[in-house]
Amino acid sequence: MKNRSDSLKTIGLVVEDSFTDFSKEVIHSVAHAMIGRPDFRLVVVAGRYDGSEDPADKKHQYNLVYNTIYQLESDCQFDGMILTIPGAEGLLHGLDPKIPKVFVALEREGETTVNYDNETGIREAIEYLVNIKGVNKLCMLGGRDDNADAQKRKDIFKRCLESLNLTFDENCYEPSEMNIASEAASKALLDRNPDVQAVFCVNDQTAFGLYQEMKRRGIVPGRDVYVFGFDNTQMAGDMIPPLASVGSAEITLGQRAIELLMMKMNGKEVESATVPTRLYGRESLRYDMYQYTAMEMLTADHDFIYRMFDDCFYRYKNEIIEPGAINLRRLFFEFISRMLLAKKNRFMSEETFWEIAELIEIFFDNGAMMYTDANKFIQSLGRLQGALNVDQNSIYINHKNNRLFSMARDHAIRSQFIRRNTESRHVNDGRNRIFDFQVETSGFMDHEPGDLTTIVENFSRIGLSNAGLFMFSEPYIYDGKKDHKFSDRINLVCVTRNGDPYVLPEERRDTALSDIFCREELIYEGRGLTAYPLFYGNEVYGFVVCGMTWQMLNMGEFYAGQLSRCIHMNL
Repeated sequence: MKNRSDSLKTIGLVVEDSFTDFSKEVIHSVAHAMIGRPDFRLVVVAGRYDGSEDPADKKHQYNLVYNTIYQLESDCQFDGMILTIPGAEGLLHGLDPKIPKVFVALEREGETTVNYDNETGIREAIEYLVNIKGVNKLCMLGGRDDNADAQKRKDIFKRCLESLNLTFDENCYEPSEMNIASEAASKALLDRNPDVQAVFCVNDQTAFGLYQEMKRRGIVPGRDVYVFGFDNTQMAGDMIPPLASVGSAEITLGQRAIELLMMKMNGKEVESATVPTRLYGRESLRYDMYQYTAMEMLTADHDFIYRMFDDCFYRYKNEIIEPGAINLRRLFFEFISRMLLAKKNRFMSEETFWEIAELIEIFFDNGAMMYTDANKFIQSLGRLQGALNVDQNSIYINHKNNRLFSMARDHAIRSQFIRRNTESRHVNDGRNRIFDFQVETSGFMDHEPGDLTTIVENFSRIGLSNAGLFMFSEPYIYDGKKDHKFSDRINLVCVTRNGDPYVLPEERRDTALSDIFCREELIYEGRGLTAYPLFYGNEVYGFVVCGMTWQMLNMGEFYAGQLSRCIHMNL
């Protein structure tokens, strides 16, 4: 029963490990680029990276069953697809070759791909380290053999060293699984190279494990050893100290991918593309692209103010401003220009002071800190404040501006605190809801085996605002073969809509598996839909399809896992 308009086109975004910062950045940029396109919907299909083939490895067995979700790629007949899965050949089976596809961060012969121009940013970082910082002992914490980008970055690292008359030594290189659990690889690298001066991490997640091992040894990133990563994810700015990282200089991978895919879906010929990169300096490797001069600051130069915003709030350049939304770049210009003009004219009325204070509050209340790193912004603010205070002939204006700088700094710090507190609260709230759900469905009341009434009646307790519970009539038994095939029919047994529960009558439950993202009972929240498999052992019970939110990207697999166990206990 397909209920939505056939004119609506569905984009399938297929990723690996949706909870990683890289995947979240791609998902966010694709979803954001689709804002204002009511004729398209986005569906995220996410599996798990499986680096093992050992049949006795329980994690490997878990990943095999979890990755049956990739079958939805062929079952759901997407109108277009964006894929970013290294080693995809074993998973992407049965795809219609006629479906327009774009591959992200992958090398696929004969396919349209979008990749970083890895060399530009890496070379910028290494040349700065060698030529400016005088470093001559660099190491690399690398990635997996099956990851084309990781191998390219290793080759670039080697070429950059050789071009600077430094010898590449395999002892200075250590592969890793490219995730936060890279402490063992970091330990091996540091054990072999106690005199290392700088480390290039193949991605930001790998740097997390390096930080942990460096902390254990009493080594401080940026003070004792320079460190820089790749991808420039939010994780980089949140690490302590903040991690310097190579990232896109202009458009993001996801935005470029959706552009190319839309062109392909419209029948146009497209070529593969690369996204230029640059180094974003932070405390682990201080590096500034722009030097603010006192003259620019004191003359209230328009270009300077916008350049300062672009430098500090570098993620905002990829923002698509929705109708009616506040343009943060313009708002920043308004209050900074007024402060600089007041300094230039040596006068600021009380009315102007409070108008600027209100603009500052609006700026931060509308999520400005989502687009920057707190340390970077506060340091830039300090440099500007210091330059304005040099002239002691305007003590009155300096006093007012200093109060405004303090307000901006306080708002920035408070915004970061609220963001982290909110994330923590969401995690705790999710755990409490799952606990309540487990209590209600743990079989304290008599029920017949196979009766899932308690599961259905308490589905909304999990806390998914907009979601649907799809279940096969009989559990699908996964036999470990790549050519597995789900039943082509499934039941939508209940949904939550804006938090309210609805149990569907028997006659409305049956639907084609290919239509699970199209049922009118599901609320499409604008950012997209995503699905999680429900399974225990090798039994797949069905899927949870829900609105794609940051909370779901972080907690979705946990929710689905707990729901699966409750289903298993009630069968």
